[in-house]
Amino acid sequence: MSSPAAYMATLESVTTYFTTCVGLFIITLGMIGNILNIIVFTSLQTFRKNPCAFCLLTLSISESGMLLFFALPDTFANIFNYRRDAYVTFPCKIRMAFPQTFGMMTHFIMCYAAIDQRLSTSMPDRHHGINIRIMRHLIMIAIFISVLHSIPFFLFHNEQLLAGTNGTICRFTDTNGVFSIYAVYINLPVIQGILPISIISVFGLIALRNVRNMHKKKVQRMRLHLEQQLTSMVLTKMFSACIILMPFLIFYITRYIISANTNNTIFQRQLFTVYRFFIMLFYLNSADSFYIFLACSPRFHRQLKFVLFHKFLRRWNKKGNINPVQGVEESFAIGIISNLEQK
Repeated sequence: MSSPAAYMATLESVTTYFTTCVGLFIITLGMIGNILNIIVFTSLQTFRKNPCAFCLLTLSISESGMLLFFALPDTFANIFNYRRDAYVTFPCKIRMAFPQTFGMMTHFIMCYAAIDQRLSTSMPDRHHGINIRIMRHLIMIAIFISVLHSIPFFLFHNEQLLAGTNGTICRFTDTNGVFSIYAVYINLPVIQGILPISIISVFGLIALRNVRNMHKKKVQRMRLHLEQQLTSMVLTKMFSACIILMPFLIFYITRYIISANTNNTIFQRQLFTVYRFFIMLFYLNSADSFYIFLACSPRFHRQLKFVLFHKFLRRWNKKGNINPVQGVEESFAIGIISNLEQK
């Protein structure tokens, strides 16, 4: 085997091994975290009535969809790609359409959450802002637009052989065409990058300023703590998305431009290996919400402990008791949490 061929084979093996190990690790942690998010946001009455919390619940569902319908198939497709049957197992078109759907949904939801926090923190009464019914309609509209937006990605992608290798890669069928130019130069940097990050940043920072001024007004302490918690969670998630997604978007565009203007198979393989590293960062953006919420919100940590070890554990214990002891009411427990925060 010649030296360039051996080098290409080594790169392919390293890429496959790295993608398999890191990808499955991120997917596992992400699914566990998103499931715990869903449990907390659906179990506490405080969250069930709050539009921003409903956005974070929907965000966890959307990110779970991204992990299950893009990250997991893409990881296994990379393994099967070594055997040249990726197209049969996980069609390229589906792998490209689903991330567009769930990715745009995620951006919509985060924008909704930031706007809702800006409105709610600027009003003396939470009910004067966006209510839960309006938020549900807005999210349904976001789902509809996201699905429509993903249809062209389904139509204009196909599996193609990677030059100089036994592998395949998912590429545009109209290279340098109108849609590929839109997808690379408009959709990724603007619609999936600058636009949502700008909206979340502007409304999130205004909400943060409003929260800091809420203690000067006659606002219930429980509501003040909730608004502080949700604003902190939204802004921290936005900051994490900026750090993770911006390098991925920059490299994706750079790789597309270079690949379209070079026929050097070794260099293309090197770019593909680096690209797989940035794909792992993209996976991470859909897997880190739960851990970000734990890190930035001690209140969320206490709420998680209450739901898992008090609410569900006591409910489980009641099933084995003939005369079950009455459990602590949720509102009382949340009140205890609020009192602890005041100390």
